[in-house]
Amino acid sequence: MMILRIASVLFIFLTIALSIILTKTLRLKRFGLNFADLAFPMFFFEFYLISDQAYYHSMLPQLVLALAILAISITVYFLKTKQSFCYPKFLKFFWRSAFILTTFLYLAMVIGLFLAK
Repeated sequence: MMILRIASVLFIFLTIALSIILTKTLRLKRFGLNFADLAFPMFFFEFYLISDQAYYHSMLPQLVLALAILAISITVYFLKTKQSFCYPKFLKFFWRSAFILTTFLYLAMVIGLFLAK
């Protein structure tokens, strides 16, 4: 269990560092991509990996539910403020905000790992 705790903390820093290095090395800024665009799928996979090992059930359904609620709320926001819906803007906004949500949920899971006996 201690190795899992250490690995979960290391994943935070390694994911962000790796995504920044890949973004700079591959010069993805010219395509409009930043480190969050690469880190989101990595955090999603790590969330599944750590929660599946640490808990009796994987916490992936809770993450998917939170992402679905996020998508619905972004859609409602776009429809209320702009009275129109543009898929490319929605996808970019969703992808970046999903990175923030997944990062916070991953941090909450790591804190929960350290608080569990």
